[in-house]
Amino acid sequence: MDSSTISGLIGGVVATLIGVVATKAARRKITHGELKHSALIFILAIVCIGLSAFAAWLFFYDNNVHQKTSELISFIGLFVGFGLSGLVCFAEYFKVQGVFSTEHIEFYTPWTGRKTERWDNLISAKFNPSMSWYTLKFKSGKTIRLSSYVLGHGEVLDILKQKGFNF
Repeated sequence: MDSSTISGLIGGVVATLIGVVATKAARRKITHGELKHSALIFILAIVCIGLSAFAAWLFFYDNNVHQKTSELISFIGLFVGFGLSGLVCFAEYFKVQGVFSTEHIEFYTPWTGRKTERWDNLISAKFNPSMSWYTLKFKSGKTIRLSSYVLGHGEVLDILKQKGFNF
């Protein structure tokens, strides 16, 4: 195996471990009715923006980087991909928030807006393992997708288990 394959495998294992540790920590965190992202998402946003800036710097200051068309396309892809990922992470960290009690949940994301629902109106609650979020469907037709990276989601799961929903 060449070094790039080994590096990719190591990176994948490390990313998986970080994801598992982060979701377990977020589930255990007691927030007393508040839903918000941990600093992990903020750090991820900074890293992505930093990598995007590094790709831009290489493009302008390293003449050996874009001698071939494929290299130019790769660096543009890195710049755009990491830049957009960083912006999405910043939006998630600063905008995704919510509150909940044993009676209701209010949750806001910049992607789907504000949703306020009573637990009595909950029709189904399922975990989506590929996206690592909980899908909560209500009688009103609204759906709340609660990421397992959001602090306080463990307390929401406790409420849902008390209401008879199991995962």
